[in-house]
Amino acid sequence: MMTEKRLVPKRRIAGYVGDWKASKLEELSVFSKGRGYSKDDLKNSGDPLILYGRLYTKYETIINSVDTYTVKQENSVVSKGGEVVVPSSGESKEDIARASVIAKANIILGGDLNIIKTSNELDPVFLALSISNGTLQKELIKRAQGSSVVHLYNEDLMNITLYYPHIKEQQKIGEFFRVLDERIANQERKIAKVKALKSAYLTEMFPQEGETVPKRRFEGFEEKWVRRRVGDIFQVTRGNVLSTTKIEKKQSKTSQYPVYSSQTQNNGLLGYYSAYLFDTAITWTTDGANAGTVNYREGKFYSTNVNGVLISKEGYACKAVAEILDLEAWKHVSKVGNPKLMNNVMSNIEILISNNIKELEMLSLFFTNLDNQITTEEKKLEKLKQMKEAYLEEMFV
Repeated sequence: MMTEKRLVPKRRIAGYVGDWKASKLEELSVFSKGRGYSKDDLKNSGDPLILYGRLYTKYETIINSVDTYTVKQENSVVSKGGEVVVPSSGESKEDIARASVIAKANIILGGDLNIIKTSNELDPVFLALSISNGTLQKELIKRAQGSSVVHLYNEDLMNITLYYPHIKEQQKIGEFFRVLDERIANQERKIAKVKALKSAYLTEMFPQEGETVPKRRFEGFEEKWVRRRVGDIFQVTRGNVLSTTKIEKKQSKTSQYPVYSSQTQNNGLLGYYSAYLFDTAITWTTDGANAGTVNYREGKFYSTNVNGVLISKEGYACKAVAEILDLEAWKHVSKVGNPKLMNNVMSNIEILISNNIKELEMLSLFFTNLDNQITTEEKKLEKLKQMKEAYLEEMFV
């Protein structure tokens, strides 16, 4: 005799037992639609407004504040607080299956928003989390209609089966993820703060237009910086073609050298290879959307053919010069057709640098430490996001 599968999550809030219930969402909620408004109706100030695009551009499980405003029209739909909104239009089936809770009253809810008002048995935050993740999200992805523009209607939402525990356990789950989201938001703010600090230092520690000395400088350096042509201080070359089948994802004894490409994710690291082409150099992206992006590469590495490479035996291939060049190179990218910054153009770029290698070394160490701090904080953020994904997988049926 087969035993019926129990409706319980893998991981549960302490103190709660028993099976979850299963009901059609229409049995637990009242459905309606937003009305009117588009981007053309947005104003710098006025009545707060949420359009469906907000759930794509700035997604939050709980929307506590709004930064879009309009002039209120007759017959507008206005929140009372606690509504769950789901976009009824989107670009892909995967993106459209998401929901947010409108925490506050008196916010105008624009057209193309499905609105769900939950009963006393159902916590809105729990519902928003359920719709945006796991089994329920997969079901809504199947129900979404259309190709170039995808639609999700209230009828689709009404007919899905929701698995849910007692209201108090739902609220505990919602609070758990609210705290976790706040930790993620705090970590994002910390990263933004360090990046802003780096940007400020780049402005103060490198001379700006019309200047020959930085505003902020290490003690003991007083000489004016000089304008140098890239081709005069570097050997200008580029990487080689390398089949992706030869690249290993993880570093090993046989594939120990990093391979850098034009991609922006993971600092351009594509993987690892058994041989290297260069030893400590500056690379830049020659082709594509990221043309003109400059990076310092320390140690032995392989570079693919979409990277140009700058080599110097005099110490100019350093983090400081890479940062200076990154601020300048994008201005010289050809935008005709596929964006390009080829070797001959790079060679003729002039940059303002210190003639004192010791000063460049100290600047390099300073900005390397800042970048390391950013990387450390970004790893913490990624760990928090992975933790959230794991909990979402395990705490819902």
